Amino acid sequence: MLRIIFVVAIWFAASSPMAAESLPVFHRLLAFNQQGELLVVKIKDRELWVTPGWYQDNNLTVKEGLEKLAGSYGLTISDLKLSGVFTLRMGKEQSPSTRLIYLANTQGQGDILPEGIDKIAWQPLTEALQTINLAHIRYQVKQIIANPQTVWGGTQKMRWEEGINRFEVVEDFYPLFAKD
Repeated sequence: MLRIIFVVAIWFAASSPMAAESLPVFHRLLAFNQQGELLVVKIKDRELWVTPGWYQDNNLTVKEGLEKLAGSYGLTISDLKLSGVFTLRMGKEQSPSTRLIYLANTQGQGDILPEGIDKIAWQPLTEALQTINLAHIRYQVKQIIANPQTVWGGTQKMRWEEGINRFEVVEDFYPLFAKD
């Protein structure tokens, strides 16, 4: 019952009109193909490699948004599971945002480049973790992949200093609940 209340609270916070104005919610998708490779993407006009994601808006539910995100790469997703609920403090002001990370299996080639993406690559996990070059994302993904039966919480800081991405753990990982 506690798990249901927690999930409903997260959904309400992510879909509330006030939440979109006061605390941005970002959904990150860890999409795995049938060979067990992780999808990593390069942001257009930047040297940033990450996993696909999208900011919550008032137009789509979480599931609709994740399905639309996957579809923008030519993929369909299944076995979607919430795996992380993190707070990320960013920039000089250390403005907080909520980061929800999901694991999913995919079908399709995943060979479409959505707007804002320069390149995509399917890579074995160890290679993908080397390719992802934002430390807080790599940190979160490692924890989730190493312990996939748990939904994790925690807080990190991220900022840019003289073109270098700086990362700091504010609150260590802690288990929110075990997955079914």
